[in-house]
Amino acid sequence: MPIETVNDCLDCNYIRETVARIDKLQKEVITVGENRCISCDTSLFNPANNTIPVALYSECGTLFTGLTDVTGTTTSFFRIESIRCGRFVTLRLLTEDGGTLTATLRTMILDLDAVKGIQCFEPITVELCTSSVTPQA
Repeated sequence: MPIETVNDCLDCNYIRETVARIDKLQKEVITVGENRCISCDTSLFNPANNTIPVALYSECGTLFTGLTDVTGTTTSFFRIESIRCGRFVTLRLLTEDGGTLTATLRTMILDLDAVKGIQCFEPITVELCTSSVTPQA
C-alpha cells in the first residue's frame, strides 16, 4: 500500500499547533482537576497528571537545553508554561534524577520558529508555582 502524502496545510506549523495543544491540555487539567472527563482526544491525562514533558530539537537535530543552575548544569526536558504571539513559548525546566522528572523554579523563552522537532514523554505530575515570590531587600 503506498504512503499517502497530505498537503492540506501548506501554511500551518505543526510544531506550534502541537505546543499549543499541550499547553491547552495542561491548563485544562489544572483548572478542572478531578472533575475532568477523559476522552479519546485527551487520554494523555488523568486527574493525577498535569504535565507532558517535552524535548525540543533544532533543524540540525540538536536538543535545546536550558541552564538549571549557575554552575552550568543543563536539561533538555521542559514543561510548556505559556505561548505568546503564537510563536514564543515559555518553558519550565525539568530536572531528571533517577528517572524522575522534577520542575525547577527556572524558565526560559524559546522562539518556536527555531524548533523543528518535538518529542513528548509520558505525562507526569509536577509541583507548580501558584504565587509569585517578592524578593526581600
